[in-house]
Amino acid sequence: MPDDEPETPIAKSPARPKKPPARKSAATGQSAVPAAKPARSARIPAPPKRPAIILEPDAAPPEPVTKAAMLKKKALVDQVVQAVGGKKKGVKEIVDATLAALGDALSRGDGLNLPPLGRAQVNRQRDLDGGEMMIVKLRRDAEGGKRRSPKDADPDADA
Repeated sequence: MPDDEPETPIAKSPARPKKPPARKSAATGQSAVPAAKPARSARIPAPPKRPAIILEPDAAPPEPVTKAAMLKKKALVDQVVQAVGGKKKGVKEIVDATLAALGDALSRGDGLNLPPLGRAQVNRQRDLDGGEMMIVKLRRDAEGGKRRSPKDADPDADA
C-alpha cells in the first residue's frame, strides 16, 4: 500500500446477518416464513395486582401474632411439686430422669404411648454437629384423656 493513500475505516459486520424480507404467498396473502418471535420481556405477563385490604369502619384491626408460651424445666418442676406435693429436690431428679428417658426413646426412633400426654412418633430425624433434630408427631385424645366413641360424640344419635 502506498503511503499517500488515506486509510479507509473498515466497517464491522453485524453479529447476525440480516434475514431477507418474508415473501407473501400469492394465494393467501400471508407470509410463508413465520413471523419473528416477540422479545422475551414482551411475552412475560405482568404479575396480577393484589387487592388492597380494606377495613370496614366498625371492624376491629387484626390482632397481632404472639409467640406461644414455652414451658421450661423449672416451671415444669414447680407444677409437678404443686400437683404431687413432694420436695422440690426429689421431684427435680424424677423430672430429669423422665425427660432423659423420653429423649432417649425418641432418639432410637421408638414411639411413645403415654395416655395423659398422647401418642408420639418421630416423623423425621437428622443428625447435626451439636446434636440431632427431630420432628415429632403428637396425637392427643379428647379432653380428659378418654377416647370418645361415636355414640358419645353425638348425643342425639339413636341407640
